[in-house]
Amino acid sequence: MLPRDQIESAVDIQKRCYKLLRWVGDAIDRGFITFSRAHDYASAADAAYDWIEEHYQNLPEDARPDHDQLRPYSNFFGSYVTTSFDLIPEPGVRLESSCGCYCELCSHLVNVSHLQAKKPSKSDKQRAKRKCVSRIEMLANEEGLSIPPDLAAAISDLHPRSAAYSTYAQSLLDRIEGSQGGLHVLALWRMIAWKPEGSPIKGFTLEAEDIFEAEHELVGAIARSGEQVAGDQQPARGESNSL
Repeated sequence: MLPRDQIESAVDIQKRCYKLLRWVGDAIDRGFITFSRAHDYASAADAAYDWIEEHYQNLPEDARPDHDQLRPYSNFFGSYVTTSFDLIPEPGVRLESSCGCYCELCSHLVNVSHLQAKKPSKSDKQRAKRKCVSRIEMLANEEGLSIPPDLAAAISDLHPRSAAYSTYAQSLLDRIEGSQGGLHVLALWRMIAWKPEGSPIKGFTLEAEDIFEAEHELVGAIARSGEQVAGDQQPARGESNSL
């Protein structure tokens, strides 16, 4: 299973980066940061590091990392922006309705944020599912267990949200180390934070404890599958192992 201390630290970084990203969007609107400047430092981990270090004391306290976490924080921030959002120079306005009715009374125009969420494609979603299967195989190896790929896929299908939790958590650690991630990570996020019918879960936040519970569920499923495989390989009474 993934190391508890590393996951707790990674989840804290993820939350702080999200708050910083929201702050950046607002700072562009207020003219505190120019769009070109924001785009420059958000596009790469090294640029993010330089900017965050320069403005460290001016960042919101709940978005600011401990100084000894500046490098992993910057690595993740650069990945977060490019994986999950586009920075839009002139976002304009959109028609919005809280009740779903777009009559003159119920609808109103709102300013669209400079931050616009990307949309994972079908291939991104398929890649996310393949990553889940790979993560289950890796988790089995971490626990000293062994299962064939078809059983790993079956476990992923039976426990899709837990598989996504574990796989997303592994991606957190990878991105903190400098991996750029990819849109399949956004697809994993939506497997966790969105309802099956395709809308965000209101008030959802990523918690380290949910990741640990998901991995425990997967390990239990892996162990049961391993026992089943071992049982299937035992010769029936009266049969011989030899050919």
